[in-house]
Parts: sequence; structure tokens; C-alpha cells
Amino acid sequence: MENKNLANYITNIVGINKIIDRHYDKEKKNFIDIFTCDDPLYPRIKICGTIGISDHPNKIEMNNNSFKDIPIELLIGGYREFKMLSNILSKAGFYITNNGWECQPGSVFMRIVEMYFETSEMKHIMFTSPFLWEDKLQPLKLETKTVHWLLCIPISDKELEYKMENGTSALEDIFQEKDIDIFDINRKSVI
Repeated sequence: MENKNLANYITNIVGINKIIDRHYDKEKKNFIDIFTCDDPLYPRIKICGTIGISDHPNKIEMNNNSFKDIPIELLIGGYREFKMLSNILSKAGFYITNNGWECQPGSVFMRIVEMYFETSEMKHIMFTSPFLWEDKLQPLKLETKTVHWLLCIPISDKELEYKMENGTSALEDIFQEKDIDIFDINRKSVI
């Protein structure tokens, strides 16, 4: 029931015409539900998001070296022609739910875009706060968890290198300055 409320909350904010599909891991044991909906203002753009990752631990190391479980769900946006967006999301979701990868703003899951878009300069996914909906999207308090959202941004090898040398906010500053199209998986690297 909580995840139904979660799905309704997020899809009412990010889009219209929602469809929910179930994605299974290789062993067909575990699944992640992914919603896809249309951007209400730009019909060429679709938004996808996970439902249910927040039921699994996401242990983040705090400044005092303790760990805190911060429940998250993932979002990605892209042009309609990029049919594999939901696959990228489910793969990222399984890294978190099945493999225990930690995920927070600035985290990068390497080579995940490349698995589905081999010819693109974009190779990896970097997670950031969901700035596209910052005025509307708040952490959702449910009975058993408070869910936070992260937005997946495809990045290139060179952009990843720059981030590792200069930090996440330096890379985000360049993205803002160059006004990158985060919906275009075939965009050119800005570095």
C-alpha cells in the first residue's frame, strides 16, 4: 500500500499517462517496478522512476563515520526514442537492492549507460538531487520510511574524470554553464 501511495505521489508531480512495468533480475527472483510517464509540457520527453527501491537499505556514511539508512527512489528523463531508460533504471536499482551499492548525490554507477547505448559518448550515471522538480518534490513521509528522490544524469568518461579530480559541484557548475540537455543520451561530452 505504501508503494502505491509513493507511485501516486511521484507520478502526479513529474508527469501524466503513467504506465507501470515490472522488471526482474537475471535470476527472475527479485523485481523492481518502473513507472513511465509523459512530461506534461514537452511531449517528446518521458520520465521514468523506480517504485520499491526504498524498501531496501541504502546505508550512507555520515561525517562522523556512522551510517544512516536513507530510503531512495530513482528518476531519469529522456527523449522518447531512448527506449532503454527503464532498463538503465532497473539495472541501477538492482545494484542497490541486490548488491548493496550506496547511492547518494554525487554517486556514479559506472558503465551502466554503455550497456544499453554502446555508441553514445555517455557511459555512466551520476546521481543528483531532482532539480527539475525542486519546487514541488519533497521527501515523502510514509508510515515505515521517508523516501528521497535522486535524478540520474548520463555522463561521459571525460566528465567522470573531471568530477573525480574537481568534485561533483564543479562538474554540475559546468553542466549548468553549458546548459547540457540531460534528456539526450547522445549528447556530446562538454569536457
